[in-house]
Amino acid sequence: MDYMGGLSSILSIMTFAVFAACVLKVFQIATTLTEIKDLLVTLKRNAPLAPSGPLPLSASGEEMLQAALSELDHPVNPTSIQLGNKR
Repeated sequence: MDYMGGLSSILSIMTFAVFAACVLKVFQIATTLTEIKDLLVTLKRNAPLAPSGPLPLSASGEEMLQAALSELDHPVNPTSIQLGNKR
């Protein structure tokens, strides 16, 4: 009989620990969702109403690569990049 009592106590403690971990996880998820909501509200409040410049209608891959390379702190020589034309 003592064996079953000990097993029951261990099972009860484990059940309580799992329940406590689940409650903690729910609070962590709620906190994360609140932070995301606050960030979205802040972004919406600070977002510009109109774009700052005209949007390009269409740009080729090479033009987009050149634009991205021109914004780098350490420019990359475009001739060192192999562009394969897939046609």
